[in-house]
Amino acid sequence: MCSIITIRTETSRLVNDFQNVVLANGLTDRTLNIRCHGFLKKEMAPVVFSSATGQLTVQMKYFSLCPPWAKEWPFQYSTYNARLSRPKKSVAPIAEEPLFHDEPRVQELEWISEVPSFKDAFCRGQTCLVPISDAIESCYFGHRAGSVVRFSNASDSQFYALGLWNDWIDLVTGEVRPTFTLLTDDPDDFVFSNGHDRGLILLHPSDWNSWLSKKMMPHERIAFIRSRRVLPKWNVESERPLKQGWQKHTPTQHEIARIQVFKGSKVS
Repeated sequence: MCSIITIRTETSRLVNDFQNVVLANGLTDRTLNIRCHGFLKKEMAPVVFSSATGQLTVQMKYFSLCPPWAKEWPFQYSTYNARLSRPKKSVAPIAEEPLFHDEPRVQELEWISEVPSFKDAFCRGQTCLVPISDAIESCYFGHRAGSVVRFSNASDSQFYALGLWNDWIDLVTGEVRPTFTLLTDDPDDFVFSNGHDRGLILLHPSDWNSWLSKKMMPHERIAFIRSRRVLPKWNVESERPLKQGWQKHTPTQHEIARIQVFKGSKVS
């Protein structure tokens, strides 16, 4: 979660959900009905963020973050999702370990504040919220193995997922490309059981302003996310079967066993 998002909203709702928010770049009060593919890198979605002046703003941004040091847009690497932490890659191959072990090996983690593609936006506090109606994902294990599914919030037609943004500037032409990525972390039980290894991050509305505007050190921001994350009640629907040969992407039992499941507070 998540390379494809569906957005069905109105700019009037975005204005109502956030106090004193303004619409940028001539984004008028209209209905937005969008399916946005992050891997295409050139499709836009509405993003709520705090501008340089501190003004909460809704702006259309490209779904796939382009870091400030990139030489061109679109950025060549996959940056539509930014994991909060992930196991560090090892140069030497790691031997398979028993599925159950008295003293399991603790693998060193790489944090988002260390990842070149995302560390500038994360450490600078370029945070945002992205309105989403459906998160589209492929499932290679669990109840929905072999299917492309839609995850949606069972209690609301729209939810806001945490993200990061960066307005990339072409140093030759001066052209600005507004871009964003969605933050992901360990999945909750429901997402995991349906076959996905990570999940979008949601906060209670009372924490939105802190996420968008409060100054934090990188370790404080990570702690804030982990301590304040909430889990909605999800709906899941199969959209279509995966293409033939999907089984080659199925993780091993050891890989599945290593996936951490987030045990956070649930939204009633």
